[in-house]
Amino acid sequence: MEKVALVSEEIRLQGVPISGGIAIGIIQVFHHNEEWVVPEYEILHEHIELEIGRYRLALSKSKENLRELQDLFHEEGGSEGASIIGAQIQMLEDPLLTGEIEDKIRASRKNGESVFKGFISEYMRFFSDESDPEVHQRLLDVKDVAARVLKHLYPQWVEHDEKNLLQSIICSYELVPSYTAEATLGEVQAFITEIGGSTSHAALIAKAKAIPYVSNIKIDTLKVSGGCTVIVDGTYGNVIINPSKTTINMYQRKQRGQSVRFDVMKEEEAEVRTIDGTIIDVQANVETLADLDLLKRAKIKKIGLVRSEFLYMRKELETVGENEQYQLYKKLVQLAGNMEIVFRVFDIGSDKKLLSANNHEPNPALGERSIRFLLKHRKFFSTQIRAILRASVFGKVHLMLPLVTDIGELIEAKMHIHEERLKLEKEGYEVPGVLSIGCMVEVPAFVIMCDQMVKECDFLSIGTNDLIQYTLAVDRSNPLTSDRYGEAHPSILRMIEHVVKIGHGANIPVSICGEIASNPLYTKRLLELGVRALSCAPRYIPAIKRAIRSIDLESVCS
Repeated sequence: MEKVALVSEEIRLQGVPISGGIAIGIIQVFHHNEEWVVPEYEILHEHIELEIGRYRLALSKSKENLRELQDLFHEEGGSEGASIIGAQIQMLEDPLLTGEIEDKIRASRKNGESVFKGFISEYMRFFSDESDPEVHQRLLDVKDVAARVLKHLYPQWVEHDEKNLLQSIICSYELVPSYTAEATLGEVQAFITEIGGSTSHAALIAKAKAIPYVSNIKIDTLKVSGGCTVIVDGTYGNVIINPSKTTINMYQRKQRGQSVRFDVMKEEEAEVRTIDGTIIDVQANVETLADLDLLKRAKIKKIGLVRSEFLYMRKELETVGENEQYQLYKKLVQLAGNMEIVFRVFDIGSDKKLLSANNHEPNPALGERSIRFLLKHRKFFSTQIRAILRASVFGKVHLMLPLVTDIGELIEAKMHIHEERLKLEKEGYEVPGVLSIGCMVEVPAFVIMCDQMVKECDFLSIGTNDLIQYTLAVDRSNPLTSDRYGEAHPSILRMIEHVVKIGHGANIPVSICGEIASNPLYTKRLLELGVRALSCAPRYIPAIKRAIRSIDLESVCS
């Protein structure tokens, strides 16, 4: 760790908020070592198989480490983290890292760590000029996995002093997923990086573990801050170096008020009311079966969003047949018990690696995705609809269509669903008598035509993540423009108010399922706009419920 002089005055920096929450601790500036220094030497012919055995052992230990991390995520309900770590395990089973490396050891008669390092370095150089964010994330994952293997091959080599990561706020140029995955709240208290977007693997894991994280802070500005006290506000993207006593006291009060972890999700009353007695329907967004156990503790009545494509991440959808989908949906519905459950049909396109033959699109966010894709490629739509309809008889199921932009799409999708229902009945399957069909409100076109759209909808759910992107013309996955991605932009708030007014006027339910619903800082404003149903990730439910119970709508709306 570089020795530097401590700063003596309060310094405030503005970054990009990645993972919400407040942390106060000692900053540790981690200077990432890009070069892996390992020995290189020849292996005697009679020792080659022993060397290959040593390499296989390093792979095995690395997989064991990752499986332990994956199990921990499953226990905590961190579906995205478990999926990311699962992808790293798959990398270690790739023939390129097994048979090919072994062949290179035999051919070169060099030690395993030097052969492995050379292969990985060449692989990364080959893709180093790629500007595609997905390619960059793939390289980051490869680098992460490679570092783990090298540590087992050559224990003397370490990429950083892990002791320095404890009881600290870690500042680094960029985070690899494993640093975030192995961090525990209370040890690593927060992350600050120079680069890294809100959809990076490290960011997704930080969110799952409720660790505050701010990006877009220049590392050079923090070099003089090593060992200083620092405040990280992951909700607003503020980093305060050497805060004054007054500032610390203010943030400590805010810190005591925050609580988004699973361990505070206790048995409580199912109904959530404001101070004046207004009932607010708090629902949950679900991505895996593991999420359901957490919801039962909070007595949630409704799963407002099942991101069905997340159930099949790391799979190619054309390989998942109707019966396989039916069995999974049936299990999910049965586990939900008396909870209502809203299945969003596959929100897929060329930006998601769920198809074996993805057509590259210059801007997939504006391309063939979601309902557009499903209506054009009916086999995917039909297979999923049939599976959901069959599973629906085991519970209280609703269907939701993503990215609907005009009434023609909506009517066409409803007709297709009706046709599949009739086919199932003719084939002798039991199907529900009534299945409500709703829409995600994600594009300005829907908002503008909302008075007409509600005539064909049973319910609406406002997906603010995409609505903000399409309204403000800001790519939500692009770190260069993420500072312009504003949930509280006046245009977004007006749209929410308009949709709620139209929906309630047509006597159909309206909920919000985007990230704004998970942020207690916006809860009061959303309720003032007329919102009465919020659907958020399970880990945010306690904080949202507490925020609701602190609001007196009668006084703020009078």
